[in-house]
Amino acid sequence: MKKQKSDVERFAQHCRSHGLSVTHQRLAIFEALAASREHPSAEQLHRAVQRRIPTLSLATVYKNLEALKTIGAVMDVNPLHEEGRYEAALPGTGAGKPHHHLVCISCKKVRDLYDGGLDRLRIADAQGFDVRAVRVQAEGLCPECRARSRV
Repeated sequence: MKKQKSDVERFAQHCRSHGLSVTHQRLAIFEALAASREHPSAEQLHRAVQRRIPTLSLATVYKNLEALKTIGAVMDVNPLHEEGRYEAALPGTGAGKPHHHLVCISCKKVRDLYDGGLDRLRIADAQGFDVRAVRVQAEGLCPECRARSRV
């Protein structure tokens, strides 16, 4: 619990330092995101936070996710697929530890992938881009979907 509280305090400070007010909706969205290891969609976040804030709209969740992405507190995962998935990415918190992702092409499950070798990847021909980060997304079948496909 203490760890989560310190993450929330860092989140609030990060928002303020980037000129973003700390609203109860933003706090609730970030707390739900930081507590989840499932990389929820905006709709899943909406359902989770709406239990605490019944008047929260899905549009507010999307608006806040975009604002939080702009300041680097949230990262979209799996951006090339039809459903956006998110995770807390605040620097200096457990949620902000650099990592990559495994994505199931069948059920769309997203898992964190910590691999030091991938962390050292460099772009040989950046074609003029000022590359700030490299994120690897490996796609395949998760163990559950693999087991179902063998049946």
